[in-house]
Amino acid sequence: MRNLNPLQSFLFFTITITSLAILNPLTLANSPRTTNNLVTITCKQTPDPALCQSALGSDPRSSKATDTQSLILIMVDVVKTRFSDSLHYVEDLTRKTHDRVTIKGLQQCIQLYRVVVDTSIDLAKRAVQQGDPKFGEEAMVDAGNEAEACRMGFPEGKVPGQITGRTQMLHGVSNVAASMIKTLE
Repeated sequence: MRNLNPLQSFLFFTITITSLAILNPLTLANSPRTTNNLVTITCKQTPDPALCQSALGSDPRSSKATDTQSLILIMVDVVKTRFSDSLHYVEDLTRKTHDRVTIKGLQQCIQLYRVVVDTSIDLAKRAVQQGDPKFGEEAMVDAGNEAEACRMGFPEGKVPGQITGRTQMLHGVSNVAASMIKTLE
């Protein structure tokens, strides 16, 4: 080895690494780069690839996911987290608001968000896990619609605080989850 020139050393190194990869293909298959490719490939099939990659990238489980179904279940959890956060936000806003019309709209949002958190999320997860993706897709589409219904519950110009922005975000992650589930059909 001491008498090898730089080109020969490079070739020896390249051949050795390539041989190891051929002998142990699982090493490359389970690398983080492959998982990142899975996230990228999966997210490209959604209506908002950037939102998808951002949402999955924020969850450390995504780097360990080995299949699309695992990523879908993570995305459904993201939807649940975002709706739960928005539910707490709306509950807090309700305590700080004195306008009767606004309170009525916020109470409607609370009911709608609870349906998503308590029912739609579990339905979507079970549907994916049991191989019946159509029901999971519908549950996520409904979640997005519930977010929109919350915003629509206020008179024009009276939508409080961050409701409009949160509605867009909730609708977005729900649609991404629905489109990911649809790929299983």
